Amino acid sequence: MIFLRSLLYQFWFYLSMGLIGLPVLPFALASRDVSMKAIKFWARTQSAALYVLCGIKTEFRGLHNLPPGASIIAMKHQSTYDTIAPFLFIEDPAYILKKELLKLPVFGTYASRVGIAIDRSGGVRTMKNMLKAAKEAGANGQQIVIFPEGTRQPVDAPTELKPGVVAMYNDLAIPCVPVALNTGLCWRGSGFLRRPGHVVFEVLPPIEPGLERRALTQRLKEALDPATARLVAEGRKAQGRHALPIPPPIEPKVQPEQGA
Repeated sequence: MIFLRSLLYQFWFYLSMGLIGLPVLPFALASRDVSMKAIKFWARTQSAALYVLCGIKTEFRGLHNLPPGASIIAMKHQSTYDTIAPFLFIEDPAYILKKELLKLPVFGTYASRVGIAIDRSGGVRTMKNMLKAAKEAGANGQQIVIFPEGTRQPVDAPTELKPGVVAMYNDLAIPCVPVALNTGLCWRGSGFLRRPGHVVFEVLPPIEPGLERRALTQRLKEALDPATARLVAEGRKAQGRHALPIPPPIEPKVQPEQGA
């Protein structure tokens, strides 16, 4: 049954992209505002379809923690759904996304209108371009959505921060808002199945600008790790018999000792 429901959702995922995206495309090319409205409408259809077809309920918590105006949204990343649902609770998001997504038909056009595309193999040049674009988005009052771990992680993985979020925080001097979630329990980073359950996105209290690198890193980890663990435990309980087996604890990386 889970396979069939997942298949139906996958069909709807791509069909809805064409049904909504293609008619609006000429107007989206001319207006970012039209692009944003179309994407937000499409995101609502995905949330509804996940509930109706797959039994996945979506909840947003802590929205009072979103500051007005520009901010950095530092979000955990477990699933593709993490790139869709934030359009439902963030006013004017500007996504940091990999440039390969711009090549996708229909989706790529909309992504280019609302995202900041980066070449993950570009090194220092990529960082400079990202910061320049993020600063422009912040100046326009947008909320810059970044996945500080860089790529999707297992639900029980501790937060491992990449340098991009720290550089952006230092350069833009705006609040950084952590967001915890448990999406990987229902929609894994890889794989086809969509398991029934209760997905939660929880906005945590913002971190004020002006902290040093080590202090910011510590504050982010102290916010994201326990909140994510709590949501994952809650999600597993809600899933019951549909929950995936709990994997063994992830051992911390041990650095080899340096010789004399």
